[in-house]
Amino acid sequence: MKQLVAAVSRKLPRELKNFHLIKRQSIFIPYCEIGITCLTKEVTEINLFFETILKLIDIEVADVYEISAIMGVEFKLLKEAIVDMIEQKYIITSQNKLIMTPRGRKALADRKQVTIRKRNINELSVNMITGNIEESGKNAFAKPSKRDICLSEEQTITKDYLESNYAIINEIYQRNQIESNIFNTKILQRELYKILDVAYEKLYYVKDELFIYKNDDSEDYEFIIKGDIGERYQNSFYHQVRDVVYSGMENFFERDWDFSKNHYDKGLVTKEDRQYTKSLIEKLNGSEIISDELVDQYIHTRALIDEKELEAIFSCNQEFDYQGIVISCERLKKLLNPEIVSALNAISKKRIWLLYDPKEYNVNKILEQNFGDKIKKKEVSVSENERISEQFICFYPNILVEYVEKTEKVFDRPITIFEGRIEFDSDVIKNKIDKIIDEYEISFSLSEPEPEKMGKNKYNKHTKKGIVHTYKKYKYKEKNK
Repeated sequence: MKQLVAAVSRKLPRELKNFHLIKRQSIFIPYCEIGITCLTKEVTEINLFFETILKLIDIEVADVYEISAIMGVEFKLLKEAIVDMIEQKYIITSQNKLIMTPRGRKALADRKQVTIRKRNINELSVNMITGNIEESGKNAFAKPSKRDICLSEEQTITKDYLESNYAIINEIYQRNQIESNIFNTKILQRELYKILDVAYEKLYYVKDELFIYKNDDSEDYEFIIKGDIGERYQNSFYHQVRDVVYSGMENFFERDWDFSKNHYDKGLVTKEDRQYTKSLIEKLNGSEIISDELVDQYIHTRALIDEKELEAIFSCNQEFDYQGIVISCERLKKLLNPEIVSALNAISKKRIWLLYDPKEYNVNKILEQNFGDKIKKKEVSVSENERISEQFICFYPNILVEYVEKTEKVFDRPITIFEGRIEFDSDVIKNKIDKIIDEYEISFSLSEPEPEKMGKNKYNKHTKKGIVHTYKKYKYKEKNK
């Protein structure tokens, strides 16, 4: 159990005075990988070979064959050097005679060689919200799904924009140079000389996290993005959802209007539950080690911290004892995020029951994709119910998370909040869940066959009132600490 508490502690939300967290979700920040076409300037000590040729020309030894004989080098090698020197505009030739240019005389006097080259600087990364430029590879690329929310780009990449960021681009260029040349000349200066154009652009996203807080005593909300830079993300968020909703932010709001209309008054958590959880978060944040006393405080009937705590329970399920898992869910596709699916597929020697609404769009396809093999092996059992009245996740009989999807109005549109209450008292849990186990003929034995599938008429009978919430002081077996 200490491992579970430690996992929860690592994912605790930021505390905000007089506010409590009601939702956290992934938000994707747009970046653009770019390449630029530019001129670079390289200043090196003139190499000894060039210097010797220039000195010979300076004392009027200008014949190519005579220079070859004096230097003791093959004419073929000398010819290659002469071609390079002509390209550098140090010399010109006339009837096998070499003539030094003014630029050649300056190079001989300074013993410096200046080379201007056209090249591409690739793999620069632009934050399309802040406009900051950095090297690509510092951030992990992420691919948003259709249900995710993404900030839209607010930065336009133009030549003027690049020129205004000349200093940072030049710094990145200088930091990444590999010093190599055939003459082993000492490089005195290497820098970006002139930006010509954008060579290519490639949009990608980096995953961040949005926290939504509600005031303890009013309908005020605060929105914080974890990796925000000077509130630039927050300002962009407000701009893109307040008046005209940008396409990437549509999924911030509840898209199912019928669902949202019926879930405005679906609260489950009491003020006392929430206050206990808020106190627990403070204690977890203030503790360097997970003590037995802290575990005792954790395993208390209270409000669920957030959905990350639920994910931690799934991923740390080997840390506590349970017979099997029962999940009753109105919108199963939304609950089954990649973390929970991965944890469920990793579970062995435990039977998992999924009670779901068959009218949910494409739900059977999702079940087959995620749990097809486990369903065939009878490790996962599914049961349809068109009128689910209680939503919960139960690691029977030791942990029960009852939850609702509650609608709240933000910016005059509905958003859906996951609100949960967690119970650790096995007596209370059995009292709540045993009737559902009997009703669905649930067995946690992997060797027993599934009961015959209930008929549709029986599903329609599942309209009973929710189980009365009678919570007594928690009890928890010592072995689960």
